[in-house]
Amino acid sequence: MTDAMIDHVKQNTAMLEGFLTDAVNSFGRGTVLSKIEALRADNADVDDLSESEAAHAARVLTCLSTLTVLSEDVANLKRVETFPGTQEAITLANAVQQARAKGHSQAEIEETLNGILASPVFTAHPTEMRRASVVEREYDITQFLSAYERTTRASERKALEEDLFRAVALLFNTRLNRPERITVADEIQNSLGAVRRAILPALVELYGDWNREIELEGELPNVLKLGSWIGGDRDGHPHVDDTTMNYAFHNQAKLVLDFYFQQLDKLDIELTLSEELAPVTDALLELARKSSDTNVHRVDEPYRRALTFIKTRLASTWQAILKLPHPLASPLAGAYETSENFVRDLLIIRDSLIEYGGKRLVGRTLKSTIQIARSCGFHLLSLDMRQNSAVHERVIAELFAQSSELLDYSSLSENERVSALVAELTNDRLLRWPFAKYSDETRRELRIIDAAAEVIRTFGPDAIGAYVVSMAKSVSDILEPLVLLKQAGLVYGGPSPHTMIRVSPLFETIEDLEAAPDIMKRWLGLPAMRSLMGRPAVQEVMLGYSDSNKDGGYTASRWSLHKASSAIKAVCNQKGVALRLFHGRGGSVGRGGGPSFNAIMAQPEGTVGGQIRVTEQGEMIARKFGNKTTAGKTLDSFSAAVFLASLPVKERDAHHIKESEAEAKYGPLMNQLCKASFDAYRALVYDDPHFLDFFRSVTPISEISDLKIGSRPASRTKSGKIEDLRAIPWVFSWSQSRMVLPGFYGFNAAVKALGVDDQTLIDMCNEWDFFEVFLANMEMALAKSDMEMASLYAGMASDPVEAQRIFATIRQEHEEMTALAKRIRKAGTLLSTHEQLRGSIERSHALLQTLNRMQVKLLKKRREGNKHKLVKLAMQLTVNGIASALRNTG
Repeated sequence: MTDAMIDHVKQNTAMLEGFLTDAVNSFGRGTVLSKIEALRADNADVDDLSESEAAHAARVLTCLSTLTVLSEDVANLKRVETFPGTQEAITLANAVQQARAKGHSQAEIEETLNGILASPVFTAHPTEMRRASVVEREYDITQFLSAYERTTRASERKALEEDLFRAVALLFNTRLNRPERITVADEIQNSLGAVRRAILPALVELYGDWNREIELEGELPNVLKLGSWIGGDRDGHPHVDDTTMNYAFHNQAKLVLDFYFQQLDKLDIELTLSEELAPVTDALLELARKSSDTNVHRVDEPYRRALTFIKTRLASTWQAILKLPHPLASPLAGAYETSENFVRDLLIIRDSLIEYGGKRLVGRTLKSTIQIARSCGFHLLSLDMRQNSAVHERVIAELFAQSSELLDYSSLSENERVSALVAELTNDRLLRWPFAKYSDETRRELRIIDAAAEVIRTFGPDAIGAYVVSMAKSVSDILEPLVLLKQAGLVYGGPSPHTMIRVSPLFETIEDLEAAPDIMKRWLGLPAMRSLMGRPAVQEVMLGYSDSNKDGGYTASRWSLHKASSAIKAVCNQKGVALRLFHGRGGSVGRGGGPSFNAIMAQPEGTVGGQIRVTEQGEMIARKFGNKTTAGKTLDSFSAAVFLASLPVKERDAHHIKESEAEAKYGPLMNQLCKASFDAYRALVYDDPHFLDFFRSVTPISEISDLKIGSRPASRTKSGKIEDLRAIPWVFSWSQSRMVLPGFYGFNAAVKALGVDDQTLIDMCNEWDFFEVFLANMEMALAKSDMEMASLYAGMASDPVEAQRIFATIRQEHEEMTALAKRIRKAGTLLSTHEQLRGSIERSHALLQTLNRMQVKLLKKRREGNKHKLVKLAMQLTVNGIASALRNTG
């Protein structure tokens, strides 16, 4: 960010803060402003405020935190991310140009593009603190501020200042917290709000740009495929079932059908060609002939009459899928049986335009509509199903027990289980029996696979993305959901069984990641199972960043994920199966966060292979996809990275040679650092008998668990153990307390234990992309931590003596790791290679400290017995404010 942009951020922040002050005064709450200023100057204490004043102060500070972030977001809309070492923007079009410049042939480029599946998958993991109403208010402020930045006319700026004041005042008076826990239906609507507002408009613009800027002999393929977990992820979630799945698809279909109607209306305005002036194909005339459009002014306009017929069929499709009336529906035009038939009609229009006018006549609207229809169909987002392997084991055991097999599945060894499951998949009978008295759990699982079968009948097989198996630890864990799917007709049994839903094992802990290659080798070695992978054979594997980090710390997690990717790829290559990796990343460093372009480019060679899926979670959906411009940049950069990482390596270029040599040179050392950091992390987090009490007393974990920020419980079980706590509240709590332990702890301890010298680490950073990205993300965690504030949280410990010892260990590791990172970079500050991020963190520092000091005082009040509802509200608002300022909290 340039100095001029920084000045703009400061000016805009000051302007918005002024509007906030005006709003506070306008609503008669100005008396609290002087006390807020005293808090910010650290000249006052929360104890000096009444409960009401504390709540108002927390609201004002949280709004100010939000407005500061929005000012930076607007400035970043102008900022162009560039390829390393160049001034070229990171776009797919520029990536294609780079490939040409490096000597890749047109055939190689088109083959790579045709093989790409770049899929962001939206999840409802509860790191999004903000209500949908707040997100809408923020969107308004962003739009007005962007317009304010663009205009130079004094009258327009004055009008926009009034708009901004009103938007800020509305934000200030909008309830920032949720009184009730959010439901799955709310989460579905929230995600679809981003799709409607930003993602679909961004896709229209992106495909328009790509069609114009990328020279291809064939058609531009559908590079992007949108996915979701919201409504299908039932792992540890008692509220996700067949009802939520049906609700998700109903609302997704409604949104995308509305979008198609809007696009067809635009085409109706554009395609006013008269057949007296421009001939048309017979196929186009046939579409026009079927139209019910009797408007005399359109008699000679076959394109518009054809569009009327398409809209009528789409309206009938609306009625068939949504079971809702539509004014354009007619019994004379039946519903589209599949989205492919809808695309076929659009292609008739396109082909007629090309034949009698050339490709330039087609236009952006029609091109992008065809491509989005091919990618999104009538389902919009491909919904994944997810369940824990332990649930599958219990359900399959019950199905066996109540079938003619009368098999005690639970008592079988792993080899015996595999044999029994393979036998079920290679015959055509069902275990399911309509008169059996199954448990509630089994009936629930059967209902949701029945719902999935109905979804596929309605929308086609692309509507379900994958069946993800959490905590996959064996081959039987992969086979069990296939046997379950068979009970709904989604897997066809026989000598060569095949499935309509791919199963994706999720490896989450360090131990599971280490075992994953062997598990996949045994799975891919089952001859009868090869047909389940389709043609060509593709196996998807999901890697869990969050739980592996909680299990073994940042270093062990990142290196284990890197090694597992390479090893699984080698197994797939040996078996002649293509690999699709699904990266379960979060927003924070502790959950795999960091710049997506760098992360993809740093993946082990060959592991992208044109196909990659990545979760987009919680608050990162709003931050990365909150408006059309940001969504477009995110998707363009993502696609560019996947393309570049997937180009064929016929003659190994300098980058690939450098990476391979660096990994061969430093990989053995990373193995040692991984082991030593794992030991250091586990010694603190799991082996220290006082650590659990420390964690629960010095972080707001209990209060976060009570927040209504997600429909999913904070723990998988009722146990209070760290092992059973979900990774999201774990990371969230450390972020709020500013220790950010999951993002850095263990690496410096490993370096010391092994006696690794600075020069070796400097060489690793300079020579190896993996290590450079690894270090950059750790620097971000270190920069967002604040040990001065963390010491205040440590002061809340229930056992001060043990807390002082544990905190001293964390603080020492932080200080030494910070110094080590600076020495590796040969810099005086953290994030010396990421000045924009460093500047953002520095600008938020003072406000964050005010919010942290306030939160500590409020937590103490609550824990000392003050149950006043306004104290609770004030504390919850500080959580919002800190989360907003830190941006990627969970």
